[in-house]
Amino acid sequence: MGLFDSLFKGKINLTDNNRELIYKLFGSFGVNRLGSSDRAYLEEGYEGNVDVYSVIKKIVDTYKAVPTIVEKQTREGWELVEDSLIHELMDNPNPSKGYTWDDIDEMIATYLLANGNSYLVGQEGLFNSRIAEVDVLPAPNVTIKGNDDFFMPQMSYYFELNNQRLKFESEQIEHIRFFNPSFMSTTESFKGLSPIEVAARVVKVGNDGWDAYGSLLQNRGALGLLTDKSNRPMLPHETDKAQSALDERVRGVRNQGKTIVTNKDLNYIQLAMSPTDLQLVESNITTLRALCSVYGVDSSLFNDPANQTYNNRKEAEKALYTNAIIPLAKKISDKHTKFIAANLMGPGYRIRKDFEEIEALQTDKKQEAEKDKIVLDGVNTIVNMPISSEAKSLLLIDSYGFTDEEAAIIVAPNQIENNL
Repeated sequence: MGLFDSLFKGKINLTDNNRELIYKLFGSFGVNRLGSSDRAYLEEGYEGNVDVYSVIKKIVDTYKAVPTIVEKQTREGWELVEDSLIHELMDNPNPSKGYTWDDIDEMIATYLLANGNSYLVGQEGLFNSRIAEVDVLPAPNVTIKGNDDFFMPQMSYYFELNNQRLKFESEQIEHIRFFNPSFMSTTESFKGLSPIEVAARVVKVGNDGWDAYGSLLQNRGALGLLTDKSNRPMLPHETDKAQSALDERVRGVRNQGKTIVTNKDLNYIQLAMSPTDLQLVESNITTLRALCSVYGVDSSLFNDPANQTYNNRKEAEKALYTNAIIPLAKKISDKHTKFIAANLMGPGYRIRKDFEEIEALQTDKKQEAEKDKIVLDGVNTIVNMPISSEAKSLLLIDSYGFTDEEAAIIVAPNQIENNL
């Protein structure tokens, strides 16, 4: 019994050699997925897919451009701190590698968005237990191992690169991750879910689409064939003359828009991209939109004018902050506060991104001024009405939402003047 007889009768022994042969002949009998590993998410996703790279880079560049500040909690609330051990660390986070804090931000955010995990190591100084410098471990090179106690987990982190093998305890690592609800053990529950894993089929389709497009461009050659439909085919020298005549009469800007007349019954066979091929290329827009949905951004920011979710670019940029940047910043800042601020300054300090001066998040000042003027004019109209102070207060409360105390203060000067 041969391979094919065994295959279709369901009696084939799927050895490695048979699997390889079947895959070459028939493919995977379905949509191929990316390799399910941190390395694959980086190489096939972030590094190998233009849309994934563009979306992640947009988020990361926007995130790291937001200023990082340190605050101290007081009785009056959170107050800005401009000089502390935290600032010293951010000014020079890793002297050996010459990193800036922007570099740290970029690495943390990129690994988190691509792999679903980022690992920041805090290296202690020579004479104390405080963090003296930080480094970001490449996510694919970190393995998490621990006990299976769901309520009292104890995790260790194993880093391996080249011939270097290091073990870090949980207190030495700032592990930021996206929640992964699907796990089979306590250790697996500590491994974050990669957005690229969620969009694996979309990423794969995008990669295959660009490969197909490149193949079409590289292999299309001539645009078409012109054939003689008569019973007597052209001789070689006649074919050469016909080719020269066609080149002369058809090619060139001077022939644009012309209708060419021929006294020969010829047939044209198209070799260029068909409408189906063009649809394949255009389908990449769909993958871009799907990826943007996964990362919480609008595809109009990536040259997709057909998708007008928002009225203008400013609204789309504002949504980029509210849907993607601010949640990402809060997740990272909360971990920085527990890992870095608590280690260097103790409780009562926090590290966060300051969005106060971000233009896209600022309310339109002109519109606010116009609204204020309308309210002011309305208040003046009510105050000058020939009615009692109680009636004026009620109108101010009902029309503009003032409290009883605020309305009384506004009306009081007129009331005093009338009493005089």
